[in-house]
Amino acid sequence: MQFVRRRFLKKYLLPRKLFSIITPVYNCGSKIEATIESVWSQKPGHFEHIIVDGGSTDQTLASIKRSRYPFTLVSEKDSGVYDAMNKGIDFACCKYLYFLGAGDRLEPGILEKIAPLMPRQKLAFVYGNVLWEGHNKIYDGEFSKEKMKAGINICQQAIFYERRIFDLLGRFETRFSVLADHAMNIRCFGRDEISKIYIDTVIARFEGGGLCVHQPDHTFAQELPNLIKTYLK
Repeated sequence: MQFVRRRFLKKYLLPRKLFSIITPVYNCGSKIEATIESVWSQKPGHFEHIIVDGGSTDQTLASIKRSRYPFTLVSEKDSGVYDAMNKGIDFACCKYLYFLGAGDRLEPGILEKIAPLMPRQKLAFVYGNVLWEGHNKIYDGEFSKEKMKAGINICQQAIFYERRIFDLLGRFETRFSVLADHAMNIRCFGRDEISKIYIDTVIARFEGGGLCVHQPDHTFAQELPNLIKTYLK
């Protein structure tokens, strides 16, 4: 059963907020609680939080409903994480869209810290670093076309997409089961009208060990050479 719960202000009342934080979830148990807490460690006036649940059958929804914080919740069956992220894009109201997985956590106060650095007019792809907890390392510095050609991806939890990027390039391609964000980032780096802006700071703590580790994306692997050839000339 689908339901949408909006415990925040209506869309037309949110133009001054800068960040739409979108969290796709599915059977993530209690991990979502730490993620929500990290979002609300931020200064409230900077963001809205949208949680898109794929019809969880465990305690995920109960964990979400226990939260005392305002958010938008969408819960219905979907065709995977990128379908959920695309739904989040449709609900988002703010200039910059940011995707934070269940179990990952924003650094305290990071949105307030970087807000003055975000371009207000440019079509911008803004990114920083993450602390990759499974490897206890900072990942992964500034990127270039050459680095992207080597098959290295920017961690999703480090990126802020100016919302018009999705008007220009379309949504995440759901035919890529676990690496549609990699395909999107390659396309972003191939478009000169999108400004790529690196901020040398840790944006979030990345839990690691997600779908891309346990589930190969054969379609992406087959198409990666053509993606590189097409967009990263």
